[in-house]
Amino acid sequence: MKLNKDDVQSLAMAVLNTFNLTDLVISKETALDELRDDVISEFDDLNSEDTKKTRLEHFKIEGANLDDYSERLLCLDEDRKILYGIRHMGGNKEIPFVQLTPNFSIDSKSEALEVYKSIKSELGVFNPLYLNFWTKDEVDADFLGSTYMVSTSQKFKELRPWFDESGLEFEDISSDSYYDWYKRGYDEFHADFPELEKKVTVNSADSMRESLEQGLLKFVNIDGEKIGLIAAEQSELLGHDGIYFLEIYIKRKWKGKRLAKAIQRKFVEKFTEGHEFIWGTIDFSNLPSYKTAFSNGRRPIRYECFVKLNGS
Repeated sequence: MKLNKDDVQSLAMAVLNTFNLTDLVISKETALDELRDDVISEFDDLNSEDTKKTRLEHFKIEGANLDDYSERLLCLDEDRKILYGIRHMGGNKEIPFVQLTPNFSIDSKSEALEVYKSIKSELGVFNPLYLNFWTKDEVDADFLGSTYMVSTSQKFKELRPWFDESGLEFEDISSDSYYDWYKRGYDEFHADFPELEKKVTVNSADSMRESLEQGLLKFVNIDGEKIGLIAAEQSELLGHDGIYFLEIYIKRKWKGKRLAKAIQRKFVEKFTEGHEFIWGTIDFSNLPSYKTAFSNGRRPIRYECFVKLNGS
């Protein structure tokens, strides 16, 4: 199955409307070009035989077959269509959910559940726990997941330095040798806060490889002591130049000293040119990271919404 041009356009426009762009200078046409490509590439990739086979063999869901992993487009009525398929939160087979990408807006739990009635029978083999959709504002949902937090590098550079920035130094990381040190720190964090283990997850070395190769993975030092690391990568936001924050990790000993916001601001000042969007996704329940971003002028522009299904 292929998406036709009109379907791609209507889906891309609806996705764009899940971003609150009121305070951002964004070219709508550039954004739509990017989103059209995203819709097509994700749909084609998820429907490729290789991808479906890989997912089938990886998750090993009893009773599931190759076609159950297909991404599907359903016509709900004359104007409304919805793209949907199964996902697993954090790659965990025990947390299946249904991702909904409509060509219209879903603004509440009740609307999502109404849509689900039309597709429920096709996904029963997975026993999904949640429905998932995106909105530009906080809406009626059971809980929120990732939140897009955005500003610009120019606005970062206009901020006054935080009082503790002067003692911070960045050290280049040139190989994967940092990773064991970094992962041990997360193991300590999850031991202290086990309730966050599935939401505030450690990044894999592979996921930070591009950051490493771009020279945007750095140790953070104070007086020669490694107190943490920061990882970012060049990544466009809606087709516009951007720097995406992957990680700000601070060792247990140095937590609670309000260093994260200073590390982030000084990093942007030193390693960006001034025209980029500064962005990243933060789990809505990760209050410390949310506060760090907010302190530096980043604002939420998109929310991932989850609705519980019966039995979840």
